[in-house]
Amino acid sequence: MTSDLAERRKGRTLSLFLLAGALAIIAAVTVGIEMRSSQPNQASGLVTPGLAESIAGAQRITVVSAEASYRIERTQGGWAMRDRDDYPVTQASLEALTNGLEELRYTRRMTNDASKHERLGVTDPRQGGRGILLQIEDGRGALLVNFILGVEPNGGMYVREPDDDQTWAVEGELPPLRDVAAWLALRPLNVDAARFARVEIMPAEGRAYILARDVADQPWRIASPALAPLSQSTLAAAATHLTDLSPTDVRTAPAIQGAPRARVRAHTFDGVIIDAELIESDGATWVKLVARAAAPEQEPAALAINNESAAWAYELSAMEVQAVAPPLSALVPGAAPTPPQ
Repeated sequence: MTSDLAERRKGRTLSLFLLAGALAIIAAVTVGIEMRSSQPNQASGLVTPGLAESIAGAQRITVVSAEASYRIERTQGGWAMRDRDDYPVTQASLEALTNGLEELRYTRRMTNDASKHERLGVTDPRQGGRGILLQIEDGRGALLVNFILGVEPNGGMYVREPDDDQTWAVEGELPPLRDVAAWLALRPLNVDAARFARVEIMPAEGRAYILARDVADQPWRIASPALAPLSQSTLAAAATHLTDLSPTDVRTAPAIQGAPRARVRAHTFDGVIIDAELIESDGATWVKLVARAAAPEQEPAALAINNESAAWAYELSAMEVQAVAPPLSALVPGAAPTPPQ
């Protein structure tokens, strides 16, 4: 009998425990419903669910914005920017986009009033808006990603589908989609600056001049015209800037034609001559590079430079144009030639 009583008490305890657990679950669900009712704008979940499984089939990436529009496609030679004459795209950039999209999450439901899209930066760039249209297609043309992104100076980030007025706040990290150069390893001249011995600069304005040094560890000087000694850092920056260019865009060299507005000719200690021409085309300034050997034994070194650089023309910003071929007055304002002794 005592044993039966103990069993009955154990059964009641278990029932009470289960009942308490059930009540706790019901309470949690109820609280969650009440919280969502009191905070109807809260949102969660991935913006592109399932992308991790489908991205391997991606064939084309299209980006449209007011600043730049471009198309990246998978080619036999790898991913390349099709409307930049198939210039190769860096693997790091592709990985940054893929990882960013896979982790992009909704945080808040925003407006569905189209008149407020401008404020969030999600107006359609194909209609003159300032949003960024991002589309990723697979080999059959099915869209794996399709949204307009708004990135605000305060760090806010918003998305909406092109045919839907509903806008959402999101969080995550995406690469700078407005910057074409961020996708491309644009290093026009892969040459160590220590190899430069003599640089002839023919700027767009003012007279030509020559910077030179006798050995790599000596300071640069203005070899012509004869001027008083100048700041070494200023001369070195002007003499070697060809090796440190930061282009903003790229095209094949034949696509950029015109008379050069400025020229730079660099001579290396080992006998290679590198000619750079700055050409204006379509409202931008481009640099084209060609190397040649001063002697037959240097032809392999010149060919190595041409294989990397000669096929392309690189767009330069106004600041880069000024840095690569500065007028003499920018180096020595008001300087006059040293009088003969």
